[in-house]
Amino acid sequence: MPKSRFKPGAFLIMILSFVLVGFINVITEDIALFNLFFIPLLLAAVCFDVWGGVLVSLGAAIVLLLFVDNVFFSQIVILALVMLAVGLILGQMSKKRKEDHDRLEHLSMVDRLTGLYNYGYFIDRIEEEKERADRFGSKLSLIMLDVDFFKPFNDKFGHEKGNTLIKEMTKIINEQVRVVDVVARYGAEEFAIILPNTSGEAAEVAERIRRAIEEADFEGEKMTLSAGVATYPTDADDELDLIDRADQALNLSKTNGRNLVSVYSKDLPNKNEGS
Repeated sequence: MPKSRFKPGAFLIMILSFVLVGFINVITEDIALFNLFFIPLLLAAVCFDVWGGVLVSLGAAIVLLLFVDNVFFSQIVILALVMLAVGLILGQMSKKRKEDHDRLEHLSMVDRLTGLYNYGYFIDRIEEEKERADRFGSKLSLIMLDVDFFKPFNDKFGHEKGNTLIKEMTKIINEQVRVVDVVARYGAEEFAIILPNTSGEAAEVAERIRRAIEEADFEGEKMTLSAGVATYPTDADDELDLIDRADQALNLSKTNGRNLVSVYSKDLPNKNEGS
């Protein structure tokens, strides 16, 4: 989940340091103390990238221009330009560092083949969504999907075509879900979809995906998938239980002939064997 770059604590420290340095400059009217403005400048550039450095530079120039009498305008311009250059450089470096960090963080959360979220992120996110469901008294549904007869397709066309198949199925699945839903690659040919604030509609989503896959063409082959659906807290006590219940429903679809959507029921045995 994207995180806001705005940090209230850092912003407050920057403002306080700017006010303190400005006060010192106004009281002393010592041009040498102008260098103290590099403290809030550094904080602004590191915490708020380029725009932070620019704002502090302009603010420092305005303080000198309006409140310090024994400073020539040319001195203010030169000092402001120096601060602006430093702010731009530091801000750009900070921005690049944050972009690199965000990119690495994103790569750690996604599956490289499909661009979907990976198993690790899925586990973290379903825990978050379970807590949110508890907090707001809402429902949380999970769809588990498994590509039918994926191994024979792989054996016939090779692993590269198998990868292409998974990517094409990923596109179809993404087209059938909401922006708020979380689609993850759960295994080699398995997908998991977290549907916040959803109960009975989850089976409709799964059926829509199943039908779209069935109607698609993959290398001249018709492929299908099986699905299992479960809902928290109706069917499960926690997020791990929810995964298990959706998996049981998926196994039921596979046992009953595949290309099916099954919804978890308490009548199901604890484990179903499927392949």
